[in-house]
Parts: sequence; C-alpha cells; structure tokens
Amino acid sequence: MTQVGTPIALISTIFLSSCGNIGDLTDKMLFGATLDDQSANKACSSNVSISYRTISLLEDGDVTATFDESKDKLIAETDADGGTAWGYRSFETCIYPTATFTGTVKFSVASNGTYDGRITATRSFPGGVDGQPLPEELTFTGIGTANRQCFRFVSVDDGIRNSIEDPLIISLGTITELDGSGDVNSSGAYHGADVCDISVTMEDDNGPGIRVSNISTVMEEPGALPPNSATFTVVLRQAPTANVAVSINDTYDSVNAGNREGTTSPTTLTFTSGNWSTPQTVTVTSVDDLEVDGLKTYIIQLPPVSSTDAEYNGLDPRDVVVYNRDQSVPGYSFEKWDLTTQSTGTGGGTITGFATDEANQMASTYATVRIKLRSKPSANVTLNFATNCGSKCSLITSSLTFTPSNWNTYQTVQVQGSTDSANSGNADYNVTFTATSSDTTYSTTVSEPTIQVRSCDNDAAHLIHACNFSGQPFGTTGSRFSRQEANGTASIIWLIAQSSPASTINVGLSSSDTTEGTIGNAGSESVINSSNYNKMEASGTNRVIMNHVDDTFVDGSQNWEAQTAASTGAVTYDPMDVYATTTDNENYYYINVSGTTKENTPAQTATVSVCLGANNPDQAITINLACSGDECGSISVPSITFPINSQVSLANASNAGCPSDANKQTFTVTGADDVFADGTQTFSITMIKAATTDAGYAAAGNPSSPTISNQDNEPTAKAIFFTSGSYNGEMTAQGVLGADNTCNTTRPPYAPSGTYKALIVSNSGGEVNDRTPSSGWVINSSYYYYRCTGAGAACSDENQHLFAGGSFNPLSMTDHGSNPIYFPSGEYWTGLTAAASPVPATQASTPSMVSCTDGATVYRHNCHGFTYQTCPTDGAVQFYGQTWNSNGAGTLTDQEQMCTNSYKLICVQQ
Repeated sequence: MTQVGTPIALISTIFLSSCGNIGDLTDKMLFGATLDDQSANKACSSNVSISYRTISLLEDGDVTATFDESKDKLIAETDADGGTAWGYRSFETCIYPTATFTGTVKFSVASNGTYDGRITATRSFPGGVDGQPLPEELTFTGIGTANRQCFRFVSVDDGIRNSIEDPLIISLGTITELDGSGDVNSSGAYHGADVCDISVTMEDDNGPGIRVSNISTVMEEPGALPPNSATFTVVLRQAPTANVAVSINDTYDSVNAGNREGTTSPTTLTFTSGNWSTPQTVTVTSVDDLEVDGLKTYIIQLPPVSSTDAEYNGLDPRDVVVYNRDQSVPGYSFEKWDLTTQSTGTGGGTITGFATDEANQMASTYATVRIKLRSKPSANVTLNFATNCGSKCSLITSSLTFTPSNWNTYQTVQVQGSTDSANSGNADYNVTFTATSSDTTYSTTVSEPTIQVRSCDNDAAHLIHACNFSGQPFGTTGSRFSRQEANGTASIIWLIAQSSPASTINVGLSSSDTTEGTIGNAGSESVINSSNYNKMEASGTNRVIMNHVDDTFVDGSQNWEAQTAASTGAVTYDPMDVYATTTDNENYYYINVSGTTKENTPAQTATVSVCLGANNPDQAITINLACSGDECGSISVPSITFPINSQVSLANASNAGCPSDANKQTFTVTGADDVFADGTQTFSITMIKAATTDAGYAAAGNPSSPTISNQDNEPTAKAIFFTSGSYNGEMTAQGVLGADNTCNTTRPPYAPSGTYKALIVSNSGGEVNDRTPSSGWVINSSYYYYRCTGAGAACSDENQHLFAGGSFNPLSMTDHGSNPIYFPSGEYWTGLTAAASPVPATQASTPSMVSCTDGATVYRHNCHGFTYQTCPTDGAVQFYGQTWNSNGAGTLTDQEQMCTNSYKLICVQQ
C-alpha cells in the first residue's frame, strides 16, 4: 500500500529494542492507510512496552485478538467463523514497564475522539477493570507482563458508508516517577520520559472496496517443521463496472529485499464483473536465508488498484504482514566415516559411532568425521580440538577454521589409536573442541558437542579382542547387549587382532542358554584373517552374531552370553565372552474392549475379552470383576474363570487378537444413567486375580483395568454467562447483533468456547435486526442450559442446571435436584417482561416525538431496537428500554430504564 502521509508502525515489543525513531520503521506496518498519524514522530521511552502500538480494525472484521505472551505475535487470534480471517473486529494491546524501579510510575491517558461511535475503547486487564472506560491515568508499581494494563478496541458496524477519518490516537503522556515514600523521583530512569502513543484505524465495509484477509499462519523457514507457507485472500466488496487489477509487491519491504524471506504467487489478481465476489488466494512461501535472524516480519504491499471504474481506480487496499520464523539454527553438522549424518544445535550434544584400537591397526578408519557450521557466521570461527584419552589415542587434527565463505563446506577431523600397554578393557573417550570467534553466536551461544570414540583394548596381552562403536553396549556384565524376544535384530560385536595374522584364525562360539539366545555365525565360529583383522564391516566373518530367542511363556528378562573358545590357527588365544540379555515379549493378560455403553440403554453394551498369555495354567485362574462411580451400570458376571490349559494361541497373543481366540473369557457391561448433560464419559472395570498356586500365575499381578465409554442420553447442554461490564442501550447500528458481538468479545476464560448471543429482544419493526422469543430466539428447545459463573463445577450442567430449552421460565428455574436456582444478582438489558413466558416489553415513558423531530425515526420501544440512547436530533429526549433485575435469591422483576444507563448482558451459548 502507498502511504498517505507518515507511515504507521506495527510495533510489537517482541521485535523492538527501542520505541524511538518510529517514523523510520516503515517495515513494521500492519495494514491500512492513515491521513494523519499524530504520534509518528514522537520520541518515546523504551522503558514502557506496548504490545501493539498501531491497530487496524474492520467494520466487518471477524477476528478477535487477545494478548498472549506465549505466541510469536504476542496475540491469540480467534476467528468467529473458523474460516478465512478477514481482519480484526476486536484487538487487545497491553502496556507495561520493563526497567526496574522502586515506588510508582504514572502517566496520563487521553483520546483525540475520532471514530466516535464507530470504535469502542475499554479497559480489558486486569480482570477487575474489564469493560470499564479508558482511564485518565495509568499507575504501575511493578514491571513485566504480570503487571500489564490492557486496552481493548472493538469495531462497530454502523451500516452506512463513511468518509475517511484520521486515526484514533490514544495519547500516553509524560511519566511521573515517585519513590517509595511517594515523593517525585526526578532522577529516576522513567521520570520525564514520554510514553509511545497508540493509533487505531478502521476500514469501512460499505461501498466499493477491496477486502484483504490476514495472513493465515506464522510460517517457518523450510526445514523440519511446517508450515513453510501461508496464504491471504482478496475479494471485492461490490461489483465493478470494469476489470480491477490488484498488484502484489512482495519486495516492498527491505526485510524481504531480493525475496530473502519469502516469495508470493500470483503477483497480480484480476477481478471482473463476473468474478468480483469470488475470493482469490495468494500463497506466500518461506525462504531459508541461512542466517540466524530470529522471527522476521515484513509487509507485502498491495498498491492502489488500477481500473477504468472510477469508483475503484486508485483505491488503496490494506497491506499484509507476514511472519517468518527462523529455521537457521546455529550449531554443527557432522558426516561420519560411514557417510551417515548428524546435527547439533545451541545445546550441544554427543556424537557417537566411532572407534579406534590401542594396537592402532584400524588407524582412523572408524574415527574420521567431517564437520561444518549450520549457519553463516559473521566472522571466522576457529575450532581447537583436544581429547581426554590419555595414551590410548593421538589427535591428528588440532584445529579447523570456518569463514563466512566456507562455513557450509565440510572439513575433516581425525583421531587414531595408541597403546597404553595395559589391559583395562574397552573404554570410551571424548574428542572435544572450543570455538573462538568474534561472532558471539558461535563463541558464546552455541555449546560445542562432544565426539565420543570407543577405544578397543587389543594391545599388551590381548591378542584377540572384541570391539564395536561408541554408543553401543560394551558386551560386558555391566553393559550387556539387550533385545526383546521376536525383535528380529541380532546383537553384533567384532573380534579384531593385535596384528595381521599369517593365516586364518578360528574362534569357536557357543551360547550359555539356547532357550534365550543362539549363535548366528556360520559354523558357530568367528573367522579372522589378514583382510578383516582390523575391520568392523557389516558382513565380516569376524563378527559375533547373537540371536535372541522368542519363547512362549512369561519369564521376564534373562541373561546369557556368547561363550568364546580358545582360538585355533595362526594365533592361540581365548578372547572375552560377550554378555547379553533377552527381554520378554509375553504378557500375563491380553484385554480388548469392543463397543460402548449408553445411558438408559440396556441393550447397548460393551464387550470385554480377556486372554491368558503366560504358561498354560495347570490350575483354574479366576479373576473377580467390579466397577464403581456414577457412570458404571452393571457387569454381566461377577467373575471369569480360565480352565486348565487355556493359554492364548501364539497367533492371537495380543490385545487386538484376543477376541478371536478360542480360550478367551468375555463379559459385557452396561452404562449407568444420570439426569444431566455431560457428554460421553468413561469408567473402568477393576479386575482382581484370585489367589492361586499355579506356577505361572502365583506371582502374577492383577490385570490392568479396561476403560469403557458411556454415551450421554441427555440433550446437549449450553452455557449462559453474565458480563462483568455494563453497557448502555445503544448496542450499535446493528442493535441486538451488537449485543451479540459484546458477548463474544468479552467471554470470560472459564466459559466454553463457541458463539454466544445476548438474551435480548428487539421489537424494532424491521428497521434493523428484530429478535423475539418467536423469531430468531437465542434459546433452542433441543438443548439444556446451565449457569456459568466460574471454573469447574461453577460452569457445568451437572451442578448449575437452569432449565430445558423447551420450558424456559425465568421465574421458576430448578437444578437437576429440583432445587431453585437463579440468575446472579444484577440488572440486565433484556427488553423482556419478567414473566413465565417472557414477551417483548413496551415502555410507558414514550419520548416526545414533538421534540424529536427526526423525520426518519419512527420511535420503537427498547431503545429503538437497542440502536439509540436518545433522540438522534435532540440528545435531551431520552429513549427507554426494559431490564431484568435479579436479587440472586428468587426475585426477578422487569422495569423500564433510560437507554443512557448502563447494565449487564446475559450471554447464551449457541
């Protein structure tokens, strides 16, 4: 968009280090043009943060933005219809000091009053001030978001075409700082500084115009995490008489110069008299700039459009802000000797999969790694290497240097084995490095990872020795190889020699327990020769292959070992045995639940199948059944008994397979019935194994408790909450729909999500939006309704039931225990009589239409359909509407009130 005057900056504190020089921040615009930004050149304090200083609303916006510091954009966005986000109808911005102080800081708040009646500005946080008018002064005694004070700006759709207005400026004044005694602290960091102002604009939705949606999501540079693209949508507001060309300028913002952050497609949209109402989508695709630059925001400009339709030609659509999260994570990438790769980030880590031998027959074959940086540094980065291996190794590479030019090119690091003339067994050692650079990311932020190498002890007396790679078990009694039965993967270690043998060496292998593990080598021997004595290859004959056996009974974890015999051939030596564990894959029980229960429906049952998975029992096994709670109905049998020899077949030895097994035992369950709407609930069946002396089950525990789902049979329940703020009888030009909007923008956090409408009627004779108990009514006869005044039990049909939708009587409401229940104490705009069957009320105090000389206004009751407080042509002539007044204890009355008065709203979930 081309700016008409000084640019407006979208400034979120997450992106700023200072609030000064605001006029230069043209890359931080949200969208929309302004004619006169009265605060753009104001130098303001960086010690007071404002989450969003410039806000753009739309009369027909459908997104509510509330402050949320956990989000990238500092706002949580709720789209009213869950579809395309066409812009903000409600926006919350928060103010809070950031620099430490003792005492108090305060400053004035003032408004220039533009958009009068079209933008509603109220306080929104802390909770006690929600809905109150903006104050004349803000006072702070603490810093950070916990001490924030927030404003909410809400658009009002007046249904008419308006001329362009200057922004609504909320001027935040000069700070007065007081010390702990309440005296002015003129030397304080805050005192005398100006606070940045807040600017709010609004786009009209009447007449010709170009409607542009928000960007659909925060993107991330291409990498492991989606989304790597986002979209926005463009459509015209009314039919043009000629084609309208809309251009997309994605390099308008210097942040995206050369498309370093993202690209768009298409870059031109054409609307005709035939397709003007069909939204056209623009896709923004993220680009990885290979630099560590955090979350970047930039603007995609939509310049003034071109058309021979004079109403459209030159119209300036709003621009779109794009959010691109960084993927260029600083750190190191590694390519190992076997060409596998691994990366580490700022937290460092350990790289494994390497080995050397103390006789140095393998050299650096398995201890070579190539390394490079993961992101471009701003200066040379030198890596200086060291080890803690003592005399077991020697470091070949002492240092490497990466530059801003070669940072993405692998360089090689090598280490080789060395004898320590001792036989202390295999051990791991570390190759470490430190990074030296004026680039603080690599010298300070990034932790250097450790390269772990296994030293295989084949020197001194160890003529033949077992060897494998770091990150794997040692194969000793304290570090066994471990696999689960039926895993299918063998455990492998290699036998290497101290020197190249003159002829073949054969090492016989056997299992200490063939019921748990077997030897997988051909001929049950490991064969070492001059070609593989210093190798650890995937198909080498010098492997020791250990297969883990799958049995058919529960026996827990069992230890065994691959036993080595004294070698024959060129060398006679008895190498170390290799130790392993086989873990069990059988269960004592397999349990399956099929079907669900339903309240008050005995014929709808859930079936539970139970199978025995351990050894075939030689005694009958009995399991007692029980359930508790208000969701469980009945169990078909008190217990199930498995006869002798009733173990599940191997083919069905799983929870899913149990129902197909001939030896299963089954029972059915029904659900209990309650009287309240609670949706589908779950309950558990407790299964207790009876005492037995059966060898397989004597020590077995109880089966796990299966979970059953019990479906509800009551109508769906809807919440009713009561606004904490009060509002006058002019609910905007939309009347009752304006009240609905207030309900949705002020919904408390404990109320369920969804769409709400106000319990309010309008007998406006069709001038705006009529609503009566017989037309467009907010209460549905198919639902239950419950009171929602707080979290948990204070907002549930079980504990706060008010009425069934088909029998609404505000004078006589009872909970599910037939106890009276009432609306909370307060006075509420409803427009209704307080009767067993409420109807739209009429007010006796009809205004004098002699004084109210607006020829276009035929007076309607209830604040003229809740659209006016007073006569449009004479503010002294009061309009009237009906309220309900509840004492919270059984008395509900209705009365007429002046529409200039403010009362609460009753909000009903739809």
